[in-house]
Amino acid sequence: MRVVQTTLTEEEHKLLEDYARRRSKSIKEVVREAVRDAVEGKVIPEDPIFSGPPASGKTGKHDAGSVEHDLYLYGATP
Repeated sequence: MRVVQTTLTEEEHKLLEDYARRRSKSIKEVVREAVRDAVEGKVIPEDPIFSGPPASGKTGKHDAGSVEHDLYLYGATP
């Protein structure tokens, strides 16, 4: 095994920590998965961004979908 080190902002670390907790995994596991997925070009089909309905049904109208997309997809607050 090789060790890779990086720096995250407090917000990035919180997001990563929450993501790992929701999946009952360690931060190390989700980082490894993310690296493999990014390098291999994989996506998670069950991710609501790929499988859920459109966040906004208001075609042509202004809404907060582009700003609050995480809230609509994952129930997370920005």
